[in-house]
Amino acid sequence: MGGGSSKKITNTTPARTPTTVIKPAPVPTAVPKTTQCLKPCYCPSCYDCTQPDVLIAAGSKYTVPRGLVAFGIQVDNAFAASNKIFDNWYTTFYGTSKDKLEDIIRNRFVPFPGDHLLSGGTFVLNLRDQKHIYTSPSINYASLEHVCPIDTMTIDGTSYDFQVVLQCKQNPADVQKLRSGKPNVCKYLPDADVQWRTDQRSSVVPISLLICAKKR
Repeated sequence: MGGGSSKKITNTTPARTPTTVIKPAPVPTAVPKTTQCLKPCYCPSCYDCTQPDVLIAAGSKYTVPRGLVAFGIQVDNAFAASNKIFDNWYTTFYGTSKDKLEDIIRNRFVPFPGDHLLSGGTFVLNLRDQKHIYTSPSINYASLEHVCPIDTMTIDGTSYDFQVVLQCKQNPADVQKLRSGKPNVCKYLPDADVQWRTDQRSSVVPISLLICAKKR
């Protein structure tokens, strides 16, 4: 995402490296053909206009990814329980592309640029900063096209534009908040709070795959 002045939030509880390996959940290669989405989901049928636009996790605000369909991602249960990620970690979003989805989900954590993957490849990101992971509590910021490109697919003869974003739990330790290089990208959170980065490994855990699909 970018640079800017930063303020650092520290936490004395570091993330622990998981000791168990669980078979990864299948990775969708297209928008799944189903009439049921997983909970929590933010599509209009599951999350209507009367519900809040901003939620709080571990004392930190994040915007609701309104209109996006959610599919659960299997996490390492032992790691999640020992670190209490659903109680004590922030909720953030990580914009990515369809070609990187499988590697990220199989890795169980968002990898750093240059990391060696279980597939045998290397995780490559064309960003200037190769030493941090960038996330955002704003779905609008995380889905900016330079990190979350718009792709196309055809389902039953209908063409769609779509983006994929990972909803994550993020360790509060050593999170740096940076000012957005794109002002007013989020109407619910200030510019100074929408771009986050961390240099801590095993600190950003994907929990849901969010898909935004629109007919062309």
